[in-house]
Amino acid sequence: MPPLLILSLALIAACDPGRGVIFQVSPLPSPTADSARLAQSLEIARVFAEKYQMQTKPSDDECRFGRYFAQDSIRGRKIGLNFCVRPQGRVVEFRIVEIITSRWGPKGNALRSELLDTLRTRFGSTAVIER
Repeated sequence: MPPLLILSLALIAACDPGRGVIFQVSPLPSPTADSARLAQSLEIARVFAEKYQMQTKPSDDECRFGRYFAQDSIRGRKIGLNFCVRPQGRVVEFRIVEIITSRWGPKGNALRSELLDTLRTRFGSTAVIER
């Protein structure tokens, strides 16, 4: 890779940071209970994606349970908001990433806050880990 290209990519990465959070819902002791928790998690993700007017994107290896996208803006600058639901072993993981920003936009901040509250209400505060 040419040095100028490497320098350009480094500058872009430094100037266009992102924000992200991961919520993990811990598994239950029985497979039947895990299956119910998964179904509830998928429904929560679908409802939030609809509420926040996010487009459904095709699932991939990274986001096997659901992948959603929306645009937001901070001071007129467009930023991308990604919402991903995926398995991590027996744990259900919700990832929210807002790109090309150093702070949460209004939509990303509201989604992050409301999703955490909903997960804790539905599954209990000890079942939800924030990373």
